[in-house]
Amino acid sequence: PMARPLRRDTVQQLAGWARRDAADLLHVHSAKAGYLGRRAAEIVGLPVVYTPHAFPFQRTTDPLRPLYRAVERRLARTTARIICVSDGEAREALDAGLPEERLAVIPNGIDPGDWRPPAAEQRRAARAAHGITDDAVVVGALARFVPQKGLDLLLMAAEDFLPDFPHARVMLWGEGPGRKALQGLAKRLRLTRVSFPGPAHDPRQAYAAMDIFVAPSRWEAGPYAVLEAMACGLPVVAADVAGNADYVLHDDTGLLTPPELPGPIAGALRPLLADLDLRAAYGAAGRARVETAFTLDRMIAATLAVYRAVTREREEA
Repeated sequence: PMARPLRRDTVQQLAGWARRDAADLLHVHSAKAGYLGRRAAEIVGLPVVYTPHAFPFQRTTDPLRPLYRAVERRLARTTARIICVSDGEAREALDAGLPEERLAVIPNGIDPGDWRPPAAEQRRAARAAHGITDDAVVVGALARFVPQKGLDLLLMAAEDFLPDFPHARVMLWGEGPGRKALQGLAKRLRLTRVSFPGPAHDPRQAYAAMDIFVAPSRWEAGPYAVLEAMACGLPVVAADVAGNADYVLHDDTGLLTPPELPGPIAGALRPLLADLDLRAAYGAAGRARVETAFTLDRMIAATLAVYRAVTREREEA
């Protein structure tokens, strides 16, 4: 849903800016900008690159999915490249009928130097700020409080595993329209060891306080939070959906669980809650995977290669 009504002249404004700046191409991000930017590109005759960061038709809870598929197929005909941020997102695009020759897979990337496993003092300070004792095992999530992120599933899983692990606690960092609903669910389930610290103004401090990171999303494309958690040395339990399944290697950097089901989340967390060495092994493997496969430098280089290919094709046309 749109946060506010769009002005009728938005497309014309975008086209005007492109003319003013003598743009060689437009690169638009997300579905709303993807729609408006591609209409503007048609007006000025520019090639356009589109990164959806999860197509609208991936929203499993939205009854308008068939309409979104039709719109994306129509707009794909005027799109030079559609950048998918994971192989899983590309498969979703192909299943929806988008042309394979227009797709490019460029995984999201981060700077491993900016995201590191915390030093012992940093970890102690981050945990002390939230009253976390030394013996506590923190199952954490960092996400917008919206249905997509599946945090309700984590709370239902917590009802299963928390009674068997007296030192475990669940902490949900974030903000969003679903906050009250999640807090209400935690209260109804009588989850006394669940807390909501609020927005993570410095995500590094949130990751430093955690022992395990959980991403129970209903749909994704390529979640940065998963990459950040891996780079910070955390084992990751994630729903087996596009993006998560491309970034997390099952039984190597973490564990993948069937989407929409709290029981498997609890089942995946149990061995991690019980075994510090297993958590450390998965965390180290996750850090190494980010350093080799998901760096910012790789993402930038691949994106520039797409720009060069698109502008070259335009010159040769």
